[in-house]
Amino acid sequence: MASKKTEIGMEISIVVLVLLVVAILLVSSLIKGARQAGTYKARELMTENEAEFFGRLVVALPDYYIFPQVAMTALIEAASRDKKQAHADRLRIAQQRADYVVCDRRCSVVAVVELDDRTHSRSKDKIRDARLQQAGIRTVRFESKSKPSAQVLRAAVLSPRVLEQVAEPRLAA
Repeated sequence: MASKKTEIGMEISIVVLVLLVVAILLVSSLIKGARQAGTYKARELMTENEAEFFGRLVVALPDYYIFPQVAMTALIEAASRDKKQAHADRLRIAQQRADYVVCDRRCSVVAVVELDDRTHSRSKDKIRDARLQQAGIRTVRFESKSKPSAQVLRAAVLSPRVLEQVAEPRLAA
């Protein structure tokens, strides 16, 4: 009888031990999941300088959509058929953003507009511009210290072909 009690006690001990291990794993998983979620706070989409320039673009291009702070991966993608190379190419642009993307009413990209300030690197900008150019997207750059008027902005952003289309007479509605 004593051995049966000991045997039952051992079985109960094993079940309790297994339940304890499962509980520890569950709690550990919940804590790890909470850590992976991280903590975040809201941030401004644009600096005051960028927001002011955005206003200039809106005035200069009233017939176009202007999207600020667009992820480069929304504009271009890796074209290599080699999976490793394509992955490396994606990683090169993964954290980059275009200051402004100008689109026509069909949401086709007309140009990327960059507002260059002291945080911009000319060598890195050349590489970014070349990547966009490979995809057929023109980059127009302006210096933050000397922002142009609406008329100059419009002329610089719109290519001659687009300007011709806009200049064509419109039918009255």
